[in-house]
Amino acid sequence: MFRQIIKKELEKLAPAGTVFSVSATEKPEYGDYSTNIALILEKKEGRNPKETAEEIKKKLLGNPIAKRLEKIEIAGPGFLNFYISKESLIGGLREVLKKQKKWGDRPVGIGKKIIVEYFQLNVGKPSHVGHLRSAVIGDALKRILKTQGYKTISDTHIGDWGTQFGILIQAFKRNEISLTKQLPRTSKSYAITADPTIKLLERLYVEENERIEKEPILREKAKEEFAKLENGDSENRVIWEWLKVGTENEIQRIINRFDLLQFEEERGESEYNDMMPLIVKEALEKGIAINKDGAIIVDLISYNLDEAILIKTDGASTYLLRDLATIKYRKKEWDFYKNLYVVDVRQEHHFKQVFKVAELLGFEGVGESDHISYGFMSLPEGTISTRKGTVISLDAVLDESEKRALQIIEEKNPELENKEEIAKQVGLGALKYFDLSHNRHSDIVFKWDEALSFAGNSGPYLQYTYARLKSILRKLEGKSGFMVEDVELDQVEKNLIASVLCFPEVIEDALNDFMPNILANYLNQLAQLANNFYHSHPVTQENNVSKKMFRVNLINGVALTLSKGLSLLGISSPEKM
Repeated sequence: MFRQIIKKELEKLAPAGTVFSVSATEKPEYGDYSTNIALILEKKEGRNPKETAEEIKKKLLGNPIAKRLEKIEIAGPGFLNFYISKESLIGGLREVLKKQKKWGDRPVGIGKKIIVEYFQLNVGKPSHVGHLRSAVIGDALKRILKTQGYKTISDTHIGDWGTQFGILIQAFKRNEISLTKQLPRTSKSYAITADPTIKLLERLYVEENERIEKEPILREKAKEEFAKLENGDSENRVIWEWLKVGTENEIQRIINRFDLLQFEEERGESEYNDMMPLIVKEALEKGIAINKDGAIIVDLISYNLDEAILIKTDGASTYLLRDLATIKYRKKEWDFYKNLYVVDVRQEHHFKQVFKVAELLGFEGVGESDHISYGFMSLPEGTISTRKGTVISLDAVLDESEKRALQIIEEKNPELENKEEIAKQVGLGALKYFDLSHNRHSDIVFKWDEALSFAGNSGPYLQYTYARLKSILRKLEGKSGFMVEDVELDQVEKNLIASVLCFPEVIEDALNDFMPNILANYLNQLAQLANNFYHSHPVTQENNVSKKMFRVNLINGVALTLSKGLSLLGISSPEKM
């Protein structure tokens, strides 16, 4: 809130183009904000940093910004530390309470469209703990972007094309599942009595891969089945459409159960088939692609990106070609400002190839497309593999989380109303926060005890802090208002207000590099300050009316910020726990 004000004033005092930082301090003895501008000017212009800092301080104290400050101090080799005045802190708190649920919202993205692709399930494969990161990171980014005024369009980009469907079609034919519908141009009865379940599709996929490991020739036959599908074989097309239904149903079920925002688009890879031949033709005509032993490739070796394959030797298209078509479609359909792919780090090389080929082809939108990579999620016993059937389903993870949450509630507050529903909110919050509190670039080993901890840096800890603040407010219902002239703030209160007022700045920082953990860890720090305040300042026992009124409003501001911040992470804030 104050960072931007300070930065704007400093920019007026520095040469154009000077890049410096203004950041909230970690220790109150260094003020509320600090800047390195004098040190930057030393490097840029050879000026004495302490003398420069003194000059800047003198100019700022003669500026209207001085009314917002208690003091400015120079520290170390030339840092400027800013202490926000009591009046400004209280005025900022008033603004928080005035905005209520709109607190933290800004119009910076008005008129700009951002595509966020995440939670890309493959047809026939169940959602498992390895999908958790894409789902919750993508959903959190969408929620945060929307509060900043961006028109945000999310897409699951279902994996409904590729060799795995040859494997599934082969498995389907092998099992000769009883159907009621005759497939066109065939004497076999393969048809569809009901929508397939993910469990059935998973079983077919795992069993067929076990056969392929014993008989490698079956993989080549599966590739042939996919090639037939891609070439328009009517029998394989009907089987493929049936296979898709189970995954589409699964996506909607997980969206509902994990409280994800609805997707504006659920376009599968197959929906770009019509665009792909034109891209291949263009690449060949421009000399960007060549035919090599029957495959269509783009030589990116000079860019240290190997050969990018558009069409395989068997005539089948690749993920790379489908992603090229996706960029082209999205830019034409949405004219996006940013096109974000929330996909794990293992696909980093793939996206580098995609973006480089798109650049060589002169596609619009390639410069605005970014791979929002995240580290790999694994289990303590090793990696996750659908092919081998070694997965923990998202349902199993959430079931266990809700079960453990309910056990703790039964122990600590057995008389709590709606405890089953609150256990669901706490269990889901624990899972989401466990993921989002990690730097997305980090690999994560999924451990039950860490994910479901109800102490320390965890979702339940934040939810419980919020519920405790709401409990105080219920006890003091009707007590509100400010008597500023009668209230002196101690350091604990100043720190807490200053932390609340950093909320918009934290959102800005989280979006700079699309890092939700910046917001998650800020909320944890705010909760720690709130609990420190709660224990050291017994509001309900305060006899001074002015102080009591002020502290009620302070608690309100903290509760509003915690609730809004949690909602941006896709986490509920139960008022009782």
